[in-house]
Amino acid sequence: MSTDRAAATRAFDEAMTKFEEALSKLGAALGAQPSGEEAEHLKALTDLVDASPLLKRQNAFNAAIVREIAHQRAFQRAVLELIRCQTSLAVLLRSIKPFVNTRDFADVLDAISDDNLKRSDALLARDRRREIQLTEIQTELTAIHTRLDELRRAVAS
Repeated sequence: MSTDRAAATRAFDEAMTKFEEALSKLGAALGAQPSGEEAEHLKALTDLVDASPLLKRQNAFNAAIVREIAHQRAFQRAVLELIRCQTSLAVLLRSIKPFVNTRDFADVLDAISDDNLKRSDALLARDRRREIQLTEIQTELTAIHTRLDELRRAVAS
């Protein structure tokens, strides 16, 4: 039984190390340069930003969308790394369960769930704020298009 406990302790330490490394990589991943394919895709989007020198607001909107896409891709990579580590921790927790008091184990799982719920709530709130901002920008863009159409008609007549 002592050998099993020592193996479980080693497995736990390794999983915690991986998890801590993933957390430290999270910030770095958010600031990391995109991969080659992503960079190429973002460059193509960036090239489309300048629709026309006369449409400064459209250009600003296009640039904002390109920046948002780049940010979301970096964030997705970081979250994926974190999910991989959480998965390895879950596997580890299953393997050490026989060696841990059931009540203590439940407390650990509750703490992990609470932390994940807090992160999820924060991400949902941030996403909702961005959705509202994009809706406002879309509304303004529609108004600009309408005004441009009116100006074109006025110039044409």
